[in-house]
Amino acid sequence: MASDANGQGKRIGGGPRDLAEAEAALRESEERYRTLVETISDWVWEVDENVVYTFVSPKVRELLGYEPGEVLGKSPFDLMPPAEALRVKEILLPYAAGRKPLPAIENINVHKDGHLVLLETSGVPFFDANGTFRGYRGVDRDIGARKRAEEELRKSEEHLRQVQRFESTGRLAGGLAHHLNNLMTVVTGYSDLLLARMPKDAPLRGEVAKIREAGERAAELTRELLSFGRRQILRPLEVDLNGFLSQLSSTLEDLLGRSVRLTFSPGDIGEKIHVDPDHLRQVMTHLAANARNAMPGGGELRISTAPAELNDPIDGIEPVPGRYVLLSVQDTGNGMDAETRKRVFEPFYFLNTGSEGMGLPSVYGFVKQTGGYIFVESRPGHGTTFRIYFPYPGRAGESIGRGGSPPAAAPDAG
Repeated sequence: MASDANGQGKRIGGGPRDLAEAEAALRESEERYRTLVETISDWVWEVDENVVYTFVSPKVRELLGYEPGEVLGKSPFDLMPPAEALRVKEILLPYAAGRKPLPAIENINVHKDGHLVLLETSGVPFFDANGTFRGYRGVDRDIGARKRAEEELRKSEEHLRQVQRFESTGRLAGGLAHHLNNLMTVVTGYSDLLLARMPKDAPLRGEVAKIREAGERAAELTRELLSFGRRQILRPLEVDLNGFLSQLSSTLEDLLGRSVRLTFSPGDIGEKIHVDPDHLRQVMTHLAANARNAMPGGGELRISTAPAELNDPIDGIEPVPGRYVLLSVQDTGNGMDAETRKRVFEPFYFLNTGSEGMGLPSVYGFVKQTGGYIFVESRPGHGTTFRIYFPYPGRAGESIGRGGSPPAAAPDAG
C-alpha cells in the first residue's frame, strides 16, 4: 500500500482476481488468433530479421506438403528453385532494407514431392516495444488456379479477336473474289474466242495463249478466295471417307515425291460423311503440298481417320456437341513456331504451296463451310499435325452448300 496526499491508501497493481482475469483474456485472445490462422485459406508465417521462419501455420501442409516444424528455421528461399530464389531476393531485399511492406510478390516454390507451386507472398514489418525491427509477418496463397484461369481467359479473348478478324477478312475476300471471278470470266472467254478465230500459225497466238493461261491462274485464285470466304458453291455427296482416301493415295504419293513416304491408317468410322468430294480432294492436295514443302530432305506423311465425340472446348473453341469423324494429317517436317502457327490460315501468308498463298486458307474456309473444325499442332523440329473434324450427317453440317457459317473455330487452332 502507498499513501496519497490525504494519507489515504491505494492499491498498486492488481490482486489475484485481476491477474487471473487478464490471463484468461490473453488465453482467449491467443485461442481466437490461433483458430483464425488455422482456418483461413492462406498460409500465415513470421520471419525474423534474418528472414528465417519463426512461425508457420498448418496451412503449409496443403500448399507445400511440409509439416510446420520442418519449415521452422528455414528461409523462404530454401523452398524455391535456386534461380527463382535469386530472382525473388532481388525483389524482396530492397523492401526489407527500407522496412517497407511487401507487395504481392509472385514466386515459385518446390512442393515436398517435387512439383512446382505458384504462390503470392505479402507481408508487413513488425517491431518490438523499443521500435527495433524484428522481422516480417505475412501470408502466402496458392495462385496457380487463378493464373491458369487468367491464361485461359486471355487465350479465349485472343481466339475471339482472331475469329472476328478472320470473319471480316473472309467477307472481304469473298466479295472481292465474286467480282474478280466475273471479270476473269470475260478475260478467259475472249481469249478462247480469239484463239478459235486465229490461225494456228498466227504471230500473236502465243501471246493470246499466255493471256488465257494467266486468266486461268487468276480464276483459280478467285476460287480459293471464294473458298476462304465461304462463298463457294458446294455440291455435297455421301462420301465413304476411308474409301475416298484410299483411292486418292496414289495421287498424293505422286505429289509428295519419292523422298516422302505416305501411310494411311483407316479407323472404324462407320457412317459416310456429307461433303463435296471435289473440294475435299483439293483440301488433301493442299495439305500434302504443305507437308512436302516442310520436308525438303524427305520424311513421312501419316493420314488417319477415327470416330470422335466433341463435347468439351478445344483450345478455347466450343464445338457443336455431337459425333464427328476425325481426319488427321501428320508430317515429320520442320514444324512451325508459335507465330507461324497462329497465322497459318491467313491469306497470302504462305507463298510456297503452289496456290499463291491461298492453299491453307481455302482449306480453312472449306472445313468451316462444311460445318467442321480444323486445328493445327506444331513445334519447330517436331512436325505438324492438322486435325479436321467433319460432322456426321444431321449434326453441325446443316449449312453445307449454302455458304453458311457454323460456329467459329480460332484460326490458330481451328
